[in-house]
Amino acid sequence: MPFINYENYGRFENVGSNDYQFSVTDEVGLSEAVGTGVYPNVTGVLKQKDFKQFVDSGLLEGPLEEFCPDRDPEAAFYKWATQKTSTNKGLKFFNMARSLELGGHPEQALKGYYSVFVNFPKEVVWQKNSPWYIGVAALDSIYGLLERHPEWKFGLLDAHIRIENGFDSKVTNDVFSISPGKWVKKAARSKKITELGEVQENIGSGNVELVKYANGHWQLLVSGKPFIIRGMCYLPNPIGVSPDWGYRSHSEWMVSDQNGNGLIDAPLEAWVDKNGNNSQDRNERNMGDFQLLKEMGVNVIRLYHHSENKQLLRELKNKYGIGIIMGDFLGAYTIGSGSQWEKGTDYTDPAQLEKMRQSVEDMVLENKDESYLLMWMLGNENNYGNATNADRKPAEFYKFANSIAQMIKRLDSLHPVALCNGDIENLDLIAQLCPDIDVLGVNSYRGSFGFGKSFWDALAELWKKPVIISEFGCPAYVKRGGEAVGAQKQAEYLLGSWKDIMNHTAGFGSGIAIGGAIFEWMDEWWKAGPQYGVWIQDTEPQMAGPFPDGFMYEEWLGITGQGNGDNSPFMRKLRPAYEAFKFGPWKEPMPFSPTVKEVVEGAE
Repeated sequence: MPFINYENYGRFENVGSNDYQFSVTDEVGLSEAVGTGVYPNVTGVLKQKDFKQFVDSGLLEGPLEEFCPDRDPEAAFYKWATQKTSTNKGLKFFNMARSLELGGHPEQALKGYYSVFVNFPKEVVWQKNSPWYIGVAALDSIYGLLERHPEWKFGLLDAHIRIENGFDSKVTNDVFSISPGKWVKKAARSKKITELGEVQENIGSGNVELVKYANGHWQLLVSGKPFIIRGMCYLPNPIGVSPDWGYRSHSEWMVSDQNGNGLIDAPLEAWVDKNGNNSQDRNERNMGDFQLLKEMGVNVIRLYHHSENKQLLRELKNKYGIGIIMGDFLGAYTIGSGSQWEKGTDYTDPAQLEKMRQSVEDMVLENKDESYLLMWMLGNENNYGNATNADRKPAEFYKFANSIAQMIKRLDSLHPVALCNGDIENLDLIAQLCPDIDVLGVNSYRGSFGFGKSFWDALAELWKKPVIISEFGCPAYVKRGGEAVGAQKQAEYLLGSWKDIMNHTAGFGSGIAIGGAIFEWMDEWWKAGPQYGVWIQDTEPQMAGPFPDGFMYEEWLGITGQGNGDNSPFMRKLRPAYEAFKFGPWKEPMPFSPTVKEVVEGAE
């Protein structure tokens, strides 16, 4: 059996409280039971023949951060096993368990994740400015394995890690409630749609409507039919420009006509470099991004801040069948607030608040009657403090966002209002302070297996309304393997994220997901910062994270590339993710009205 009865080797103390711990009474027996590579059994790893070969060949040389399980599971397993006891033990054994999973040993991986959950449930590592709870990640990984292996015919009952104050960016005020749960036998089951029941609540009275069913699940309806948002974050920025130098990356593409032929460049004139020679051959006709997006199966584009060409957006909807989620940054990056970058947007400054209100009002009045409009979206990860004080004054920001939602509804009662947050930070505050927000947009980058049970459980418990994953993405580059390996890893990662979204649409899981938006369509070469140059696609990682080699490469997030850059912004290099979605889960005609069969197939 790939699970251990820990009570045979120790005792659980203070279950359900902050003082929880597991005290080992038979370490020798536990080491033997868990097997090689699972805490507390590490010595067995060092005796393996393969380990000696890795050491002798120099494959374990290099800094620890370069040994990511997603890139090379076997090397990562041995590298993390040899780390000294001063290393964060939770992180060490979590990465060893993940290495086992990705290396084709799911049963041993399950033991590894559970050992982390039992022994190190409070361990934390930092991702940029946000805490990552290793115990929660281990529990999510356990549930993920159980979901993917129904043939095991057992489950984990009543296991949990609840963290009071766990949605802020601190750890000093955390209060834990931890329960190891019980392993139970269960019959193998197949995915079946949950009976929705009658509509109990609806938001919106026009062509776009959100409905809540008797079972608590939500669904987006367009023209009365179920609609899953198959979205794309579209920022086709030319090489050589940067917002740092005044380029409006979020909207200038709507008016760009570099060759002066009367056609907007990227949307209408992009072409695909089929043979990879960085040159437009006779059979590589200008077709435009809008056509490529339609063929992929995209039905919604996310615009981050207003429109600069309504006629172009009308063509997008009328000719290509693609709608718009239209946004206002609400002061992010100081856009709309009138503040200077160095000072940042201040959500306690009445003058800045009024400027942002006026910005949103102008957007709504200009676009509310257009057929291309699906919904409004306010902000973009403002909680991370991207040139704002929302990270220091979150309550003030969320109160302001809610007041803006109230204003929008007075101006336009026909379209839902969404708020874009960075992951689920401050989720408790949002639920309390934003009752007039209809949809929570979550920018989330959590890994190739999706977002995790704890993520969806928290949203279903606290938010209780529809959710769109407003950004999910993965760089198409890894340090060892470059684009050739990275692009394939990107496709796998994005498909895993989409599968998890589908598993939580109406009728499945939490039933609160209404779709998601891939970040992003095309590589942007300015994103590593002007110090690296806007004419070079940077290959230095910007930060650690749950990506194929453990790092984010911000200039490689596109599912299409720009080749060597000579034909920017027209040339497209289609990566495997484009084809994977086009011929996979997004192959259905638009708009998407899922039957039970289609949803189940998309979730498998």
